Amino acid sequence: MSDTLTAYITAATADGYAEDWDLETLFTALKTIYPISFTLEELEARAGSREGLDADFINAAVLEDCQAAYAKREEALGTDVMRELERKVLLSVLDRKWREHLYEMDYLQEGIGLRAMAQRDPLVEYQKEGFDLFSAMMDAIKEEIAGFVFNIEVTVESSNNQVVAPGLEAKQLPQTGLQYTAADESGVRTTGEVSRNAPCPCGSGKKFKRCHGVSA
Repeated sequence: MSDTLTAYITAATADGYAEDWDLETLFTALKTIYPISFTLEELEARAGSREGLDADFINAAVLEDCQAAYAKREEALGTDVMRELERKVLLSVLDRKWREHLYEMDYLQEGIGLRAMAQRDPLVEYQKEGFDLFSAMMDAIKEEIAGFVFNIEVTVESSNNQVVAPGLEAKQLPQTGLQYTAADESGVRTTGEVSRNAPCPCGSGKKFKRCHGVSA
C-alpha cells in the first residue's frame, strides 16, 4: 500500500519545483486509493506555502494519513473481517492479473518475430518486454489491492459469518478512465466506456481489447 502511494507521489514530484507540480491531479489519484482526510490547501498550510512542500513532506503526510485510515477501516469492520477481506482481495486480484499477464505474454510472443525486421534480437526484445510487462503487473496488483481494501463494500452473512465482497467481480481498478468508485451497495463498479478497438487508456499503445480490455 505504501509502495503505491509513494510511487504516485514520486511520479508527481520528480521534475521541477513544488510550484510546477500538478498536485491537484496527484490528490485526485490518491483519493482513488484511499479516503485521504486532508485537502491540498490544508497540506500547503502545514508547510507554510506550496513552495514549502517537498516530496518527503508530502509522502510522510500521506503515509501517516493512510495508516490512520487503515486503522479506522479495520476498527469499523473488525480484525477478523479485515483479514478475510484482505485474503479475498489478494487471491482475486492475483488470479485476474496473472491471467491477464499470460495473455499479454502470448500476444507479445506472437509479434516478437517482427523485431528481427528492425535488426533487433527477438530473444533479447522478448526478455526485455516480458520483464516490463511483469513489473507493470506487480505495480498494478499492489495498486488494485490497496484500492479494493479501502473502497469495496463488505457484508458478513449472519448465518455462517461468511465475508461477502461482491465488488471483487469488477474488472479493473486503474488510475485511468476505467476508475472505480464505492458508491452503492453493489460494491465497486467500473466507470467509463472504452471502445475495444480504441487505444488503451493506460498509454501502452495497444488496442484496449489487447491490453486492459482482456478481461472485459
